[in-house]
Amino acid sequence: MQYRALVQTVVRHPWMYAFGLFLLVSALVLAWPSPSVSSMSRQVRAVELLPSDVAVVKVTHFDAEVPFTGTLMPVQQMLLNARVAGDIIDVPVREGESVSAGQVVLRQNNLEALSRLAQAEAAVQSSRAELETSREQMKKFRVLSQQNFFSRNDLEKAETQVAVYASQLKANEAAVMMAKKSLDDAVLRAPFSGMVAERLVEPGQLVMPNTPLLRLVDLSQLELAIQLPSNEISRVHKGQTLTFSVDAFGDEKFKALVVRLNPLAKASNRRITVYAAVKNPDLRLRGGLFAKGALVDEKAPSGLAVPLTAVQTKNGQSGVMVIREHRLFWQPVTLGAQNARTNQVIVQSGLSAGDNIVATRISLKREGAPVRYAEGTIPGSAGSPVKEG
Repeated sequence: MQYRALVQTVVRHPWMYAFGLFLLVSALVLAWPSPSVSSMSRQVRAVELLPSDVAVVKVTHFDAEVPFTGTLMPVQQMLLNARVAGDIIDVPVREGESVSAGQVVLRQNNLEALSRLAQAEAAVQSSRAELETSREQMKKFRVLSQQNFFSRNDLEKAETQVAVYASQLKANEAAVMMAKKSLDDAVLRAPFSGMVAERLVEPGQLVMPNTPLLRLVDLSQLELAIQLPSNEISRVHKGQTLTFSVDAFGDEKFKALVVRLNPLAKASNRRITVYAAVKNPDLRLRGGLFAKGALVDEKAPSGLAVPLTAVQTKNGQSGVMVIREHRLFWQPVTLGAQNARTNQVIVQSGLSAGDNIVATRISLKREGAPVRYAEGTIPGSAGSPVKEG
């Protein structure tokens, strides 16, 4: 009877049915257990990182030295060639001996040059005598022509003869000069003070013009030629000091001064040659020695540095993935100078010392994902793992 009465009441008042249904649904919603934050976190797959995958942002001083290797060469050196053909009579110097400017270092057979000189000088004397005779004769013809004893044509012939003998005299004098030059070319003199590096001929050899005879070098001033990568050339300038060593003198350091830079990079390796002057007053260093050292960069940058591999681009903005509260967050940054050798870059803004960042490439879609460290460790400020708190 009670059930039938309830049904009749609901039929007469349908709003009561709707209200009762609403109360029932509300009670179920309130009673149903809500998911915890930890259970929601488990629904997003965590990013597992090794200690090497995480870097700590810290102040770094980029190396103030740019390492290099190069070769020492004399600034002044010369290969002396034969200027005339002839037999070698004497070579009074040998490799390693010092010579002074103007010193005779080689003699060639000069008999042929002496003969040509004697002939040229005799021809000059003959031409001079003929010229004087023709001039005296022309003077007489001029006087007699004024007295009408000779025709005008005879006087002109005499004047022409004087001009011919004058030209012959000049030609013979030029032949004398050429013969003297050939005679002088048979004697080779040192063009500057230095040392004999190579002796390429011996007495008795017949040489032709342009045959290499001796090589002279001046070791008092050397030049160190080094090749640097193009990305390091901005750290080099004229007047910069560099230090180097050579194997022959162990750890002893020598100094050089940058004097010029090649304007072109080599197409084969994109390196640029830098030339540095080396003073060598005691002649200890030798040409051709292999040198290694470092170029001092007085303007080496310093600041907060991160690995280049950590930097990514999002919507045209550089940034890194920062780890905060065990989650990944995208952090835009402003970049500064780079160090190509250590693969680091200075961060001018966006990060603070001590921040933990992901040092490797990671999908930007993982932003907000939780981080789990392998073996429960994260890298510390010194790069060694510490226990996660």
